Amino acid sequence: MRFWFLLVLLATALLPLGAQPAALGLSLDADSTTLDQVSGESVLQGNASLIHGETTLRAREIRFNFRTKIATARGNVILQMQDRRVLADEITYRLTDKSLDIKNLRAGVNPVYLSGSHVKTTSEGWQMEGAKAFLHEPGPWSPIVRAQSLLVREDKTLELDEGRLGLGRFTLLPLPGVPIPMDEVFFRYLSIGAGYRKSLGAFFEVGMHLPISSGFEVGADLGYYSSRGIMAGPSGNYRRGSGNQGFTGAFNSGFIHDSGDKQRDVLGVPIPEDRALIHWEHRHRFSESLSLILDLDYWSDSEVVRDFRPKEFYPVQQTDTFVQAEYTWNNTVLTGLTRLNLNRYFQVQERLPELQFSLLPMSIGPPSLALYQRAHASVVRLREDAPLTGPTLRSDRINLYYALSRPYLPREWLSLKPVLGAQVTHYAKTATTSDKGHYTRVLGEVGLDAELRTSATYDYRNPSWKIEGLRHLLTPRLGYRYLPSGSRGRVHLPQIDRRAFATYLQPLDLGDQRNVDEIDDQNTVRLQLDNLLQTRDAEYGSRNLVHFNLAIDLRLDRSPAERTLSDLHTELSLTPARWMRFDVYQRYATYDGKLKELNTGLTITNSEWWSLRLGTHYLERSIEEYVAEGTVRFNEVYEAFARMHYDSRQARFVQQTYGIHHTLDNLWVLSYGFNFYEGRRREGSFGFVVEVDAARF
Repeated sequence: MRFWFLLVLLATALLPLGAQPAALGLSLDADSTTLDQVSGESVLQGNASLIHGETTLRAREIRFNFRTKIATARGNVILQMQDRRVLADEITYRLTDKSLDIKNLRAGVNPVYLSGSHVKTTSEGWQMEGAKAFLHEPGPWSPIVRAQSLLVREDKTLELDEGRLGLGRFTLLPLPGVPIPMDEVFFRYLSIGAGYRKSLGAFFEVGMHLPISSGFEVGADLGYYSSRGIMAGPSGNYRRGSGNQGFTGAFNSGFIHDSGDKQRDVLGVPIPEDRALIHWEHRHRFSESLSLILDLDYWSDSEVVRDFRPKEFYPVQQTDTFVQAEYTWNNTVLTGLTRLNLNRYFQVQERLPELQFSLLPMSIGPPSLALYQRAHASVVRLREDAPLTGPTLRSDRINLYYALSRPYLPREWLSLKPVLGAQVTHYAKTATTSDKGHYTRVLGEVGLDAELRTSATYDYRNPSWKIEGLRHLLTPRLGYRYLPSGSRGRVHLPQIDRRAFATYLQPLDLGDQRNVDEIDDQNTVRLQLDNLLQTRDAEYGSRNLVHFNLAIDLRLDRSPAERTLSDLHTELSLTPARWMRFDVYQRYATYDGKLKELNTGLTITNSEWWSLRLGTHYLERSIEEYVAEGTVRFNEVYEAFARMHYDSRQARFVQQTYGIHHTLDNLWVLSYGFNFYEGRRREGSFGFVVEVDAARF
């Protein structure tokens, strides 16, 4: 009787293994399944797996209790839950509420690698004790966050309790306890630099941002210069929202009591000891139609950025501070612009402010008429202070422009577009003394734009250069504008919006000319010839091989300083292969046969191992220089770089740079560079720099 009783009891205990899993939406599998007589649990051993909805649990051993509906997995445990994959020594999983209790967790949630000694799931997320969070993968130089307690929320944000930030085994800085998105946990901006320059002495620079809340990172830029002192200032960046509603921005600054040899500024004035720089840029999109841009630059003197932030100085050597708001609807644009001169050693055309309404080209009248209109109107208060002794110009101006055009296609290969335009400009105050004290100028223009489109194809193939047939597009263009009395009344006008130095051909349309206060008479024919040679491309449809464009102006009426024929402008671009590009711009004087300007550039790139760029710049009586720069990659860790800049007029190398890029842990790029200068007044003749930048943040 005892034997049969035990047999029945055993059968009853084993019955759920076959009957209950399907009822629970559960799938169990293993190399062997037994019953634990003490706990009453089913024991799955050897490649054990449990699948419950979107949750998959795999381990060497899984114990499951059908009465409590609790599974415990041990040994090389792998948990796959939706988009999360977790490794652990032991996991307890409750089917009733899908909660987890995990020991020694290791998990990756892009872009963060997480580990914790004990983890529990709650209604708020995953609560981790003894937590570590790495960017990328654990390594001796990987950024790491350590915390007594760390909460991974379902919205992929982290909340830290007593969190600290560091590298590898070393933790350095405390972190705030506010929720932070995972991609912002680590300093995405980190730069470290050290070296020597004659003008600064030995120096050490560091900059870093830390998150203070979701979307906001604040830090500081700090530099020590043995010949100057300490420069420091807050910096940061921020972002919030996306799409048609949101904003982004960044700011940095620096303040120093400069005890070194500061020399003089661009005006020849001695530079004061207290020096500062502030930069702030902000981009805000309120809706699909309304946006705002703000750029602010303050330099205490003209040389402060050149001395302490040379990388920022050479691309933009003069400050510009403005705020612009733009509202668009239908086919119109309303723009408000304020431009200020915060640095009086530069000459800036201030707009205090300018409000402009623009009507983009649009058709009017019946479709059969094919008539198009465009217009703009602006109201502006202008001011320009010449540094030191120059006069201060002021102007209150209203400017209206309206134009009509009618495209006409007599043939599919011929396009004609006559243009008729008028501009009315009112100045509330003139530059000369007069009884009226104001002046109104009315200008009118007539013109014609014509295009002739031709094409030809050639069955030419070259497997070496991957050429599969050729197509030649030839487009002669003619533009004509007649603007009588354009210089009318110029002697009375404050010439603030005047012509800027440029060697290229300027716009013909009256409405496109920004030099409103300095307009000339115009009776000009512009001739252009555009050539484009293409071949078939397996990926992009077609690939451009050659661009060759010519342009010249014929001035039927000209000023005494002009000639009937302008310089001939030539542009050539050759791209025979994706790894090679050759560019040429040439300006040639037709009246005396002299070359006025020539710029060339040759770029050859092997995307995996090396790149080379050769360039020349020639401007008659001003510039004659040669530039070469290149990189060579030795392996995944080391890359050499070099740059040489030679001034032929002065017969000297303006700059030579040689160095090495060293990639560390696939996260950091260390740059070691030597700079040699000739002829520079402020930088000295030699510099050595070691920089550390984040490669993946």
